Amino acid sequence: MSREVPEGWQLEKLGSFVEEFKVLDSAGDLPPLSVTKSSGIVFQSDKFNKRIANTSSSKYKVIRRGEYSYDPMSLYYGAIGRLSVCDVGIVSPAYITFRLKGIIERCFFDLYIKTTEFLVEVNKVTTGGNQDGKRKKTDWNSFCSLPISLPPVHEQRRIAEILSSVDETIAATRAVIEQTRRVRSEILSTSFPDHRAFEWSTADDTFEGWSIEPASSICESIIDCKNRTPPVTENGYPVVRTPNVRNGRFRYDGLQFTDKQSFQEWTARGVPGAGDILFTREAPYGEVCIAPAMEFCLGQRMMFMRPDTSRVSSDFLLYALQSGPVKQEMFRRAGGSTVGHLRVGDVRELPIPVAPKEAQLRLTSTLRSLDEALDSNEKTLSRLGDCKSALMSDLLTGRKRVTDYLPMAAE
Repeated sequence: MSREVPEGWQLEKLGSFVEEFKVLDSAGDLPPLSVTKSSGIVFQSDKFNKRIANTSSSKYKVIRRGEYSYDPMSLYYGAIGRLSVCDVGIVSPAYITFRLKGIIERCFFDLYIKTTEFLVEVNKVTTGGNQDGKRKKTDWNSFCSLPISLPPVHEQRRIAEILSSVDETIAATRAVIEQTRRVRSEILSTSFPDHRAFEWSTADDTFEGWSIEPASSICESIIDCKNRTPPVTENGYPVVRTPNVRNGRFRYDGLQFTDKQSFQEWTARGVPGAGDILFTREAPYGEVCIAPAMEFCLGQRMMFMRPDTSRVSSDFLLYALQSGPVKQEMFRRAGGSTVGHLRVGDVRELPIPVAPKEAQLRLTSTLRSLDEALDSNEKTLSRLGDCKSALMSDLLTGRKRVTDYLPMAAE
């Protein structure tokens, strides 16, 4: 415990502020709970989609709202939390249950146990483990021996207030993202006609002027890749594989490369270019995005579509391929499975709803605006997450102080 302590803080052992308790389940009708890394204490059914606790729960430990539990076999990667999902429940006999005591604020402790610094200290006292790093254990005595730098109570509260305000902004941003996704999904589900009921859907002029046509008839070309991925080199020509196409967007992370000779061989059928639609036939099927403006070839299970722009724009074809009716047809052609695959012929014959040009412009303008809003808010969310991580590390270790604001918190 010979580390530098900020002025006014105390360097203590965690055992000074926690106490273990063991209350066994005598009623037998309490909900079983699990401790997770990402969400703390959750209902066991939420983690495993079923109850895995024994029918007889007499050896299980009772835990009440506001009390804590950790998994000794998983604490080293963050399996610890406070009960907030219900008033009372039970946890595995293997878990440790404890409560706080003394001059430590619950809000401060909740933040502290999510820091990298905490996990670093936990790993120092965790014992055991096989070659895969599994079966490691942090017993109660080791947990109590962990060092903690503790500020005065009013500073603990102010730190929690600052970080809670970031959490509120993160939650609000997530809510905006979720709402935007719902609106986008609703438009894609209802604004494109289903080919199976097309005549009925045009009867009330809802889709007047629309047509349903196979993909091959509205594209200049639809090119399948070779049935394997080219050899990988350290640099050279990018190889676009199925992981690079997700949720209507092109992902640069994980991009691989190949040499010039392989690039020429893999583009002999056609060279994909900016504005083409990239399409995955498997793993998973039906992911699409607009090709970026760079020279590249396609990996296994990839196709590209070059739209006939006199008929459809790249944007419109992109959204049509993501629409509810076309997705349903893909599902049918893949054998009613989300993990199936589409044959090249299936893709060429996909019935695509084609709108008049003016309707195309309206739809793509709306959906593009939603995508731009999603992209902007997702970047904001990422920045907020980075900001919170940096603040947690700085404030919870005292590297940065909030003393200028302490009177506000002490009132």
